[in-house]
Amino acid sequence: MGSQDISLNELGLQQAHEVSRILENESFDIIVSSTKLRAQQTAEIIAQRTNKPIVLEEGLIEITWGEAEGTLCDPMLSLFDDTCKPKGAETFFAFQKRVVDTITSILLMKKFPLIVSHGGVFKALIHHMGYKDISSFNCEPFFFKPPCTPSHSWVACSLSRKEN
Repeated sequence: MGSQDISLNELGLQQAHEVSRILENESFDIIVSSTKLRAQQTAEIIAQRTNKPIVLEEGLIEITWGEAEGTLCDPMLSLFDDTCKPKGAETFFAFQKRVVDTITSILLMKKFPLIVSHGGVFKALIHHMGYKDISSFNCEPFFFKPPCTPSHSWVACSLSRKEN
């Protein structure tokens, strides 16, 4: 959906309730959510179950697709390829910089955050971390663990997949 501000559909609401059950026993201090309605609704469902405060963060919104907003995605278009972006679309470089800068500022809050955002934000962050083969489903919670030493990478693991 890009940066369109739409609410969750029935499936999205079901996924948000399921993820709230997965997260109810996880340890975090605050929920930081994209300002887009679908992310806010997910954050509110999680907050109701976990009793954690929500902070809205504009920098966590999904990539802007310009003239292609709200249209079916061309499977040949890539989030990472700026050569074929629709007119008015955010470049991947600008998008990834926004995401990394925003998450860096969230981590400096000195509170352990749960971030509720969008698929493109996840992809930009994972790509920045050097992962090329991690994917996620809608409303799939991931835990990011900082490196033990400066020579190691951050670890990203799903909290909902059975193999983790």
